[in-house]
Amino acid sequence: MEADDVLVIGAGPFGLSISAHLSHLGIEHRIVGSLLDSWLQHMPKGMFLKSEPYASDMASPVPGCDHDAICRLHGIDYEARCRPVSLERFLDYAQWYAATLVPDVTDDVITEISATGDGFRISSAGAPPRTARKVVVATGTLPYAMLPAELGAAPADLVTHTADHHRLDRFSGRRVAVIGGGQSALETAALLHESGSDPVLVVRRPALHWLVPNPARLGWLGRLRRPANKLCEGWHCAFWNSPAAFRCLPKDYRLTKARSVLGPAGAWWLKDRVEGVVETVTGHVVREAVPHGAGVRLVLDGPHRSMLDVDHVIAGTGFRVDIARLAFLPNPVLAKVAIAGGYPVVSRAGESTVSGLYFAGAPTAASLGPSMRFLAGTHAGVRQLTCSLARSLRIRRSLLEASDAPMTTFSGAGSV
Repeated sequence: MEADDVLVIGAGPFGLSISAHLSHLGIEHRIVGSLLDSWLQHMPKGMFLKSEPYASDMASPVPGCDHDAICRLHGIDYEARCRPVSLERFLDYAQWYAATLVPDVTDDVITEISATGDGFRISSAGAPPRTARKVVVATGTLPYAMLPAELGAAPADLVTHTADHHRLDRFSGRRVAVIGGGQSALETAALLHESGSDPVLVVRRPALHWLVPNPARLGWLGRLRRPANKLCEGWHCAFWNSPAAFRCLPKDYRLTKARSVLGPAGAWWLKDRVEGVVETVTGHVVREAVPHGAGVRLVLDGPHRSMLDVDHVIAGTGFRVDIARLAFLPNPVLAKVAIAGGYPVVSRAGESTVSGLYFAGAPTAASLGPSMRFLAGTHAGVRQLTCSLARSLRIRRSLLEASDAPMTTFSGAGSV
């Protein structure tokens, strides 16, 4: 059975960044997954990233692999601030990053991980079983897409999640309800309107929440007042972007902040495409979704409307981490992983309570901070994770070499 030192599951931003760092450290490994699948197949065509251009890149072990680099490569003027990055431009960057730093992604699906005496046995859909001494789970947020229970009575083909759609023009001419008030819901509603649909936003809060734009330029005094990092700008961002600081908080508080920091809000540049353009029902909660004719009837609880009839419902209700939803982790392995609120409890380096099993990205937010939900988390967490793997493997190798070395015997002066 073939063996790997490290198996990285997932070929999104975290998996790619981890693989690039491992290669730079000289650690043999294998990365398995469909390259950038979530971004290529589950992000709507025409969307823009919420992060600033200077924060729309992945951590790299070498300089010159940031968003500025892809702009120089294509002869595009680079502006670091206050210009949203399109999905197409980010994909150009991410695919270039992968081709440059991670050229050997195995396009396969891991079906099961089981613990062995010296690591893990790995089963996949397209290859014979292998073993790995260390495993890093970097599968992104897609497995955790959340559909509220109140939408469960409607047919699955009439109620979907924002992550289910890459092209929204298929809804042209149709009445579509979008549930939620975060960036995903708001941008989906805007794109639906712009592709010829008739969307209606249903939001439980009394008003939509829009982010205030960052200053176009920061002088030395501005940088002192609101230091910027890959997560956001301001002194509070320095704390939320620091896993070491975040780990000092009480466990229950960490769980709350892992989900709520930089919570549902629309980017400043999206406001004019939604307010006064897309029909919006605020202060209403969806109590039930039931089939009605060829579409769906939403039963609402709010001051102005009690029901809403639409052709389709798209839930922009975000993601809720629960690693029990990872089908490749069987119960014997899950039972040994300490879990808090669906999140695995991990060390500063991302290692779970199962020795050699690491997590990266959103599942580590409750242990390492909210930056792990975003591209910023690659900068805050990947180097520590990969250095931990390298150190562990080198210690193991040294011990094996020492145990294989021939023993030398000595005779004392009084030997017979």
